[in-house]
Amino acid sequence: MANTNWLGPVLETRAALAARLVDGMFRVMRWRRQQRLIAADPVALEPRIEPRARALGFAHVYVADETGETQHWLRSPAYAAEAAKRDPIDICHLAIDQFHAFVEHGDRAARDGFVATAQTLLDMGRRVTLAERLCFVMPHFDQVEGYARHNKPWANAMVQGWIGAVFARAYQLTGDGRFAEAASLAIGPCFVDIARGGVRDHERTGAVFYEKYAFAGQSRHVLNGFMASLLGIWDVARGLGDPGAHEAFAEGVATLSDRVLATYDNGYSSLYDQTDDKRATPRCAFYTWVHARQLAALARITGDPRLLRWANRWREYSQATPHRVRTTIACWSYRARNLPKYVFG
Repeated sequence: MANTNWLGPVLETRAALAARLVDGMFRVMRWRRQQRLIAADPVALEPRIEPRARALGFAHVYVADETGETQHWLRSPAYAAEAAKRDPIDICHLAIDQFHAFVEHGDRAARDGFVATAQTLLDMGRRVTLAERLCFVMPHFDQVEGYARHNKPWANAMVQGWIGAVFARAYQLTGDGRFAEAASLAIGPCFVDIARGGVRDHERTGAVFYEKYAFAGQSRHVLNGFMASLLGIWDVARGLGDPGAHEAFAEGVATLSDRVLATYDNGYSSLYDQTDDKRATPRCAFYTWVHARQLAALARITGDPRLLRWANRWREYSQATPHRVRTTIACWSYRARNLPKYVFG
């Protein structure tokens, strides 16, 4: 009988190459989608959403130009491998898109889909006690790439804010008290240090920070995750009148001082996280636009013109040709420095 011991490694190599090809295609499609999104003005008001936002008590800004675009992306073949992971933030994206489809067009199927998605998130979460505080936590069990081994499960401040926002909307639509209770409890981890299972830490200047990747001793203070959590917390505060959410929001907004925001500014792009290396990375091209949009939303909520000045500054970075050229050059330099990682994994 022929020796087929060689076949296993060959098949494994082919599988690895196929997985790398699929991942590469996904990254290209994601980049193309990001380019479509950032073609819009990040500081402009959302004309279809703002009037309804005031009536319903929400201020979410993650809305594509066309309702349904997010659902289409999440269900596209290019996203299939990512969708299989059932990342809670994807489920939140889906819920918010369904919510807007109902709000804007009265689509009852979208309403039912939103409530079902909110129920899915409710079922996925856990009621736990952290530092003697009852919380509703969405547990994450994955090892995050680029970080040393960390405790699992772990909580994500951005997801905590977003599930709070989804539950607040679900309560507004259904009157189901389970959603209101879960929305309030979802904010609890913002008051619990990451060493005790929460998402609360302090960034490098000492200000309170709600961590997207809440790993003790490894916090990088990811800015978009922090501001996304604030927008979700505000939805809970405004939609439900929750005092704990109001407190968490006020404390978090106070962090966005000129001193702190300057640590994320390199003169031509904003930075994804607080790092000693001020050079732009491929993340900066998209997240500079996201940061401007988030700051503009927070400026509308708080009435603070200083936040709007920062939003306009980073809007200029994301749209002005000289800044975009510098960012592009820095990004290609980053890719060149990290070529072995791209090639060999």
